Amino acid sequence: MKIEQTTMVDYNEVDTDFRMKLPVLFQRLQCAAIHHSEQVGLGSAAMVAAGAVWILNRMRVDICRMPIYREEITVRTWHKGSIGFRAGRDFLVFSGDEQVAAATSLWLYYDLNRKRIAKIPKHVSEPYTAEAENVLPTGAIDFEVNKTFVPERTITITTREGDYDPNGHVNNTAYLEYLETLIKRSGIGDVNVGQVGIQYLKEIGRDVHTLQAGVAAVKNTVRFRFFDPTAVYAAGFVTVGEPG
Repeated sequence: MKIEQTTMVDYNEVDTDFRMKLPVLFQRLQCAAIHHSEQVGLGSAAMVAAGAVWILNRMRVDICRMPIYREEITVRTWHKGSIGFRAGRDFLVFSGDEQVAAATSLWLYYDLNRKRIAKIPKHVSEPYTAEAENVLPTGAIDFEVNKTFVPERTITITTREGDYDPNGHVNNTAYLEYLETLIKRSGIGDVNVGQVGIQYLKEIGRDVHTLQAGVAAVKNTVRFRFFDPTAVYAAGFVTVGEPG
C-alpha cells in the first residue's frame, strides 16, 4: 500500500534563497509516514493507547534539488515490511513528474509498558502491507556512523519548548534544525546539501536544556554529532556542494 500527500511550499518554509529548508523536507516525510499510520488505524494516539510507539532509528535522504517557494510537491511513501523489532519505510518526493528527493528509513517498535524495544506484532505490521520497491541501493541505510570523532568546530544548541513532541522528547525533525544551524555557523558556508544520513542514538528529554553540535569535514563529506558530557544523541553525515 502506497500513500501520497501533496502540499505547497509556503513562505515560512524557505530560506533566504527561497528554497525549502532542510528540516521542512524531513517534516514532509514525517507527516506522510504519520498519515499512512493513521490510514491503517495505527496513528500515534492509537499506538500510545495500546502501549507502544514507533522510534525512528536511521534515515538517509538523497536530494536532487530543494523545492522552491510556492512549488507543489508530492511525497509518496510505503512500508517495506518488518523483521523482528525493525521495520523499513521508503519515500519519494516529486514536483510534477520530476523526482527531487528519495529517502529510506529504519524504525524500531518500542513497548512502553516494558520500556524496551520489542518484536513487532503481526497485528501492527500487516495493516500497512509491504512493498518490495527500494528507492536507494541495497545497504544505503547501513551508512557508517562515527559517534566519537573529534569535532573541528563545536557550537552550543539550546533546546526550545517547540522542539518537543507529544511523546515528550525532541522531535526527529528538530535535529535537522540543529543540523542546519550547525552547517551555517560552522564555516562550511551556504552550500547545497546532497545527502543526509542520521542515526538517532538517545532521545533528548526535557531535562536537556543545552547540548553540543560538533562537525568535521573531509572534502565534501561532513560528519556531525549532537552530544553532551553524558550522551551522544545523534550522529551522521552530510554531503555538500557549491551553491546552486
